[in-house]
Amino acid sequence: MSRIYFVDEPSGRTAKIGGTGLAVWEVLRDLPRDADPKRIRDVFPQLSQAQVTAALMYARRYPEEIEREIARNAALTPEAIEQRYPGLVRFVATE
Repeated sequence: MSRIYFVDEPSGRTAKIGGTGLAVWEVLRDLPRDADPKRIRDVFPQLSQAQVTAALMYARRYPEEIEREIARNAALTPEAIEQRYPGLVRFVATE
């Protein structure tokens, strides 16, 4: 049986999938809200069925939290990071 555990990260408390370093939001970020467990396993073959089920159950119970984490991550554009940390981080375009 897989579980969800919590880690305190710089961005706050994050729900992670037991036996992995993956956050629940990371697994569900690019999948539809009603994600099919088989599709998740296709994208993340290292996850067991129990791990996928745990992630989906957590996301169904706390959808606002997952959506907030996905949105927070999407807002981390290079421009936003440079503005937030002036002089500390600089992104250089590559060709």
